[in-house]
Amino acid sequence: MATLVKCAKLGKELPGIDTSTAAGNQAARMCAMIGGKALRDRVLASVSMDAYQQWTDHVRMILNEYRLDPTADETNAVLKPYMESFFFGDAKAIDNWTPPPAK
Repeated sequence: MATLVKCAKLGKELPGIDTSTAAGNQAARMCAMIGGKALRDRVLASVSMDAYQQWTDHVRMILNEYRLDPTADETNAVLKPYMESFFFGDAKAIDNWTPPPAK
């Protein structure tokens, strides 16, 4: 069972990322791959699984907008500031990205 964390992104007490589950383990690995051990530990200590799920949508948008190769090591350097900003600050705007019109 996931430990409750005060989520840095959502601002409330929510279940954290449980690394004993497949989804939690994948989240921890992705954070380590993008930002290294320090960022992974920070995310695991203060980000909820709900916020992490929102990150997966956000990172997909970044990869598509910049046409990044998710398997390339250079991509992690591009994604790290976006990840830090998304979880611990104001989510960085994507240059030249315009949201679709509301329906």
